[in-house]
Amino acid sequence: MINRKPGALFALFLILLCVTLTLFFSAGEDYYDYASGTIEASAQTAALGKNDLDALDRLGKETLNTDIKFRNFFLAAPGAKKVMLEADFNGWGKTPLQMRPYGRGYFETSLALPAGEYKYVFVADGRDVLDPLNLDRTDFDGRTVCVKTIK
Repeated sequence: MINRKPGALFALFLILLCVTLTLFFSAGEDYYDYASGTIEASAQTAALGKNDLDALDRLGKETLNTDIKFRNFFLAAPGAKKVMLEADFNGWGKTPLQMRPYGRGYFETSLALPAGEYKYVFVADGRDVLDPLNLDRTDFDGRTVCVKTIK
């Protein structure tokens, strides 16, 4: 059995700690020198004028609207066992969206959709049901569907 002195292990631990901290702080000083040089270099660039800022502002307004907005689809269908949402954004049922029931015959789902015009219809237990809250309707592919416009 080897008789170890606890003081030797503690001394080894302190030496390793000192070496680690020295390396850490020397790397930190190198980063600080790099960052401060970058900041000083950026201070020498020309400032943007009012016309430049106005041009940037106009550029931002002319870009495409890529905002994704969550839209709720809601239907009261008492007695229905299963309600699906069929729409042009899901291939008219090729990738069906089953709506969640939440008490007393209400069904809902929430989707992230970009701005645009979308056609949809609810299918409750196999039969088409138009959205009673949306009176914007059109005929599409032999059936009447609702139209939702997202701006």
